[in-house]
Amino acid sequence: MAEDRRAGLPDSVVVLTRDGELLVRSDAFLHTFRRLGGGWRVLAAILSVVPRGLRDLVYDFVARIRYRVFGKREDRCPIVPVEMRARFDP
Repeated sequence: MAEDRRAGLPDSVVVLTRDGELLVRSDAFLHTFRRLGGGWRVLAAILSVVPRGLRDLVYDFVARIRYRVFGKREDRCPIVPVEMRARFDP
């Protein structure tokens, strides 16, 4: 199943879980919310009842308009420097 999703990787949030599962788009987003805990975990639980196809449609819509809504920072690099990688959850 992960093979099918790899085509969408460049434009998607990607999470590799501790179990080695590759999550993209809304699944990765919900996983991140669960890991944050608290109210975010509750929100993830609520959103997880929405079918993945519908969640991904909303995710794709927000991804298309995010720079218009939130702006784009040219001083941000999407590649994490080697010395910072240890700060991210594997």
